[in-house]
Amino acid sequence: MIFESLDNVVSAFFPETQTRLTVANVTDTAKTLERNHLCGPTAGLIQAELVGGAVLMGTLLERPGQAISLRLQFPDGLLGGACIECTADFTIRGYTRQKVIAELDDATCSDEELFLKALGKKARCGVVTTEGTSASNTLFNVDSDDCITVTDILEEYFCTSLQRSALVQITGASQNGYVSCVHALMCEVLPSASASMQQIIRGRFDSPELTRLLNDGADLHSLAHALQLGTAEAIQEHTVRFACSCSSERVMAMLAALPKADLEAMIAENKAHDIFCHMCGKGFTITPEQLKTLL
Repeated sequence: MIFESLDNVVSAFFPETQTRLTVANVTDTAKTLERNHLCGPTAGLIQAELVGGAVLMGTLLERPGQAISLRLQFPDGLLGGACIECTADFTIRGYTRQKVIAELDDATCSDEELFLKALGKKARCGVVTTEGTSASNTLFNVDSDDCITVTDILEEYFCTSLQRSALVQITGASQNGYVSCVHALMCEVLPSASASMQQIIRGRFDSPELTRLLNDGADLHSLAHALQLGTAEAIQEHTVRFACSCSSERVMAMLAALPKADLEAMIAENKAHDIFCHMCGKGFTITPEQLKTLL
C-alpha cells in the first residue's frame, strides 16, 4: 500500500565547518499515518514527530533492503509506546500503542504539559536495523527531569549509542486536531571540526531564529545560511513516503500458521473476520470460505 507524497529529505556536506546538515519535511507521511490509524490529536502529533526522527535515522542506511526501526516504551506515559520504521529508500510505517487519549485529546494545556503526560519522564528505547534475515539491536534508556521529547531520544541514540556529535530539532504542529506540518533537522559536527567550531555551531543551533525557520519549512540552504556553515557539497535528496508491505496474501499466510482447532473455531462462527495491520492500520476482511481453503 503506497501513497504519493511531496515529502523529502535533503542532506549536504559543508567542508568549511566540517559538518553535515540534514533537513526533512514529513508532513504528508505523518498525515497518512494519522488518518490510517484514526489517531487522536495527541497520538497524531507525537507520531508525526517520531516519523521525522525515523527519517533522520534512515540516513544511516547504506544499502537497498535495509531498514531501521525505533521501538519505544513509556513506562509512566499515557501513550504507552510506539514503533516507527524507515527503509533505505525512505518508506515509512509505524504506530503508537494508544491511538486516542481522551483526557489529553480534550484538554486545553500547553505542549510541554501534553508531552509530559503522554510520554512521561522515562523512555525505554530499542533501535533495530535489519537486512534480509539478519538484524542488530541497540538498547538504551532516556530519563529526564522534566519530560521526554523525541529530540531527546534521537540525540541520545546518535551521541551516546553511535558516538556521533549530532544536534537535532523536530518541530510538529497541528490545527483543528490534525497534523498540519512536521519538519526535522539534524546537524552532525564531524570529529575533524575544531572544538571551538563545535561550540559555535551548538550556540547557533539553539537559537529561536533557527527554530522559526524550521517551523516555516525553510529549505536546506536557508537553514545552512542561518547556521553559517559555508558552501554545500555532495547534496543528496530522497523522496519520503508512507508504504507498508501488508497484503491479503500475507494475512492468509499468517492465518495458515494458526493451529487447526483455531481455524475451525473461526469457521464455526460463520462470519467474516476483520484483521488489521498494526503498522499501517489497513484492514483485511477474511470470509469463512477463505478460511476453509486453509484447512
